[in-house]
This record gives sequence, structure tokens and C-alpha cells, in this order.
Amino acid sequence: MKIKFFKLIGLSLSVLCGLFLSTIIAPSKASASGFAVYPRGAKELAMQHNVIAYTEGTASNYYNPALITELKGTQTEVGTTIIFPSRKFKNAQTGRTEKTKSQIFYPGVLSLTHQLSNKFTMGIGVFNPFGLGTDWGKNWEGRYLATNSEMQTFNINPNIAWKVNDRLAVAGGLDFLLLDATLEKNINLSTSGLPDGKQKFKGDGKGFGYNLGLIYYLNEDWSFGASYRSGITVDVEGDAKFKLPQTTPALIKATFPNTDGSVDVELPAQLFFGLCYKGIDKLTVEIGGRWEEWSCYEKLAFKFDQPIAGNKSSVFEKNWKDVMSYSVGAKYDVNDSLAILAGYRFEDNPVPGNTFEPGVQGSDTHSIAFGVKKKFGKLVACVAYNYQKYESRKKNNNLGANLGGTANGEYSVYMHLVGASVSCEF
Repeated sequence: MKIKFFKLIGLSLSVLCGLFLSTIIAPSKASASGFAVYPRGAKELAMQHNVIAYTEGTASNYYNPALITELKGTQTEVGTTIIFPSRKFKNAQTGRTEKTKSQIFYPGVLSLTHQLSNKFTMGIGVFNPFGLGTDWGKNWEGRYLATNSEMQTFNINPNIAWKVNDRLAVAGGLDFLLLDATLEKNINLSTSGLPDGKQKFKGDGKGFGYNLGLIYYLNEDWSFGASYRSGITVDVEGDAKFKLPQTTPALIKATFPNTDGSVDVELPAQLFFGLCYKGIDKLTVEIGGRWEEWSCYEKLAFKFDQPIAGNKSSVFEKNWKDVMSYSVGAKYDVNDSLAILAGYRFEDNPVPGNTFEPGVQGSDTHSIAFGVKKKFGKLVACVAYNYQKYESRKKNNNLGANLGGTANGEYSVYMHLVGASVSCEF
């Protein structure tokens, strides 16, 4: 059994491949928050992540690793969430509307647990905590702010959990986060009588953090859970490349050299908590919340090996705020092999008006979800659907004014998410 478990760990590490982020180089940049991805499994997606005080399987490696003490033997789960985002912009003065290009994203999850003894259980999760992107095209009104931004991360998270007694379990683990970044935008050369130039930044980096978990059973019906993930600083290193019109004078070309660059990206600490009730036959209900320390995202400071437009460094203020989200989720067991799941979540917005930009989906969000879970012997399959509606947000600031356009107006966003996962007990 131990040999099989370590073979499964090797498989989880082998899924690490290509990565993307969005931030970097323009006075307006898309931060990772605009592309946060919270689904870690279809069951959890259907319940709006209300699995902090009770477990739906090995995805507890992410939500609350103390809960893996409830999982017997060796268990594993693999899944993905297909995400269909749509974003629309309406000009504040002309009323003209533009939409982002159609894109599909599919962040995945692989998690494993192994019961070492009656007291200790170990686990590992590989997931994408941030992802997605925004592609406005090369000709939209805000093309000097951002055209195409993409980001994906991989977090490798080993945990160890200790069942202190029948009521209390605690856990701790490490986070090893990898990311890769891409940001594209146009350069306004109209003052020189030239068509737009293009610029692209690609970079990658890594960071380290830790996580903690706790579950306490008040009685047979009630349980309380909490987990904490530390903030992570990612040192992103990459290169900026420029493509200018062939007729561009040499003097102007010299101000846009291809060069290496770097920036530190701060990802927030997160605190999850939930209260679960199982006192009604066949029904499980959990209410919970999530706090995120986005006040860590005060600014972005870039350094370049060669000066771009005369500057080797640039600092951009962000001044985001800490936020909360609140949710409720429920599961109804139709019978021993079939269950129906559903949930609702409200998420607060961390982005202040003076730093709101086209690359960031910075709005209060409402999400509803439902799903079906079916057991087939030791296999458990689940499919889920989640609809996310971002409240309309108006940009009315000076970001982009010195580049050739602010793209001020109203932004609206919605997403369809379809999750699927399969778990197995060995």
C-alpha cells in the first residue's frame, strides 16, 4: 500500500506543466486577484466551497487539511473545472460597447491522502489557485492599457494531520507555488505619425508559504472548522519584448530595447471558517466565510536591466483592501449512492476606484451552484455547475490618460463554470 501511495505522489508531481500570469510593465497591470480560481473539486464547487467543517474527500487538502483524518486508507481525486468567462465594456461618453474574445480555461486538481495510523494522516494536493485571462483584442479602446493578459499557477501542497482525540484534529503543511506570466498591450506612437507598436512581457517565478487547519466536533450534529493559508511573495523574472513598425526611426527604437526585468508579486493570506450542521436526516448544511488580506497588495515595483522610455524602474500604486466573502452550502443524500448539492456565495471587491483597470475583474460577486454526486462502488463521480455574476463596475480614473486612452466606462462580467471530478478509495 505504501509503494502504491508514493507512486501516486509521483504521478501528482508529473502533472506540472506550462504556466501563465498577468501583471507587468504597463502603468495599468492586471493582478493575480483578477484571476483568482477557487474551485478545487466538483463537489466543493457545487457547495460553494462550504467544506471547512466537514469533508467531501481529498480536496480537504486545500480547504481544511485537518479533515483528512476522517479519510480511511488511501484515497485520490482528479478533476477539472471548465470556465467560460465573458466581459463587456461600455464607453461612458459614446455608449459604444466592446467584448472580450471567447476563451475557455480549465484549471485542474489532483489530491491524495494516506492514513498512516489511527492518529496521523498525510496528504498532498496539486491545484491552480490563480488562473484565467482577459483578451480584449488589439484594436479595442483600452489597447494601450492591456490587450491580452493570461495567468496560471500551480501550488504543490503536502500536509500532515493529527487526530488529537475524538473531538479535535489539527494539521499543517507547506505551499510551493509556481507561476508564469504573460501580458500584451499596444504602444501609442501616433505622436510620431506611426501606427501602434506592440509589447509583450513573459516571466515566471516561485514562492513558498504554509497552511494550518483545525476541526472541532461540538457534538454529533455540530462541527466547527477553520484553516489558514499564509501570504506568498513571488519573485517574477522575465523579459520585455517590443515589436515596432518598420518605419520607426532608430532614435525611437532605441527607447524600447528588449530587456530582462523583475517584479515581486504579493499573494494574500487567507482565513477560511465554517460551521456545519448534520442534525436533519440525510441533510448536511454548512455556513462559512473567507477573509483575504489583499491590503498586502500596496504597489508593484518593476526593475529593468535596460531603461524603457528612459526609466529602469517603475512603481505603481494599488492600495487594495482586505475583503470577506460569505456563503452557504448544502448536501442532500437521496440514497446511499446519490446526493444533490447546492450553494450560494457573495464575495466583496478589494479594488479601489482609483486603481480599477480593464485587466482586473474587481467587482462584488454573486455565485450560485448545484451538482450531483454518484457512487459506483469505491468510485465517486460528481458534476457541478456554477454561475458567477460580477456587479457592474464603472472605471472613472486617470489610468491610461498618458498612454492614449483611459477606457473609462462601465464593465460587466459573468462566468459559467462546469466542474467534473472522480475520486477513488484504495
